[in-house]
Amino acid sequence: LEPKVDMALAEATDYMRVNPTYDLGITGAMKVAHAAEGMGMDLEIHAPGPAQRHCMAAVRNANYYELGLVHPKASSTPSPVYTNYSDALDAIDENGHVPVPDGPGLGVEIDWEFVEKHRTGMTNYPE
Repeated sequence: LEPKVDMALAEATDYMRVNPTYDLGITGAMKVAHAAEGMGMDLEIHAPGPAQRHCMAAVRNANYYELGLVHPKASSTPSPVYTNYSDALDAIDENGHVPVPDGPGLGVEIDWEFVEKHRTGMTNYPE
């Protein structure tokens, strides 16, 4: 958070960028979002995903949802972990909106067969 605020205060940027995957999760992303809002700045939420959609829906200073690899000759990179979620272009409705998953947690279902098939290790912690 502090480096992003430092950049803004030094007028080195016109907006803040955050990614819940890399910036301390949803909590960290929301802290950056509120810091940006407090300074009158817009927020760009980097990359697509369920956490990104939830963060974007929860703030008023994010203006667009980022999708990657949208060129007709580029294949998208869907996450094989989710069974009921897509960031393909057809997820965008006629008004340019994408739905926010509304189930428990992030609102997406995990494909546990995929997870088990690709598991590389497991640690059990005593209760």
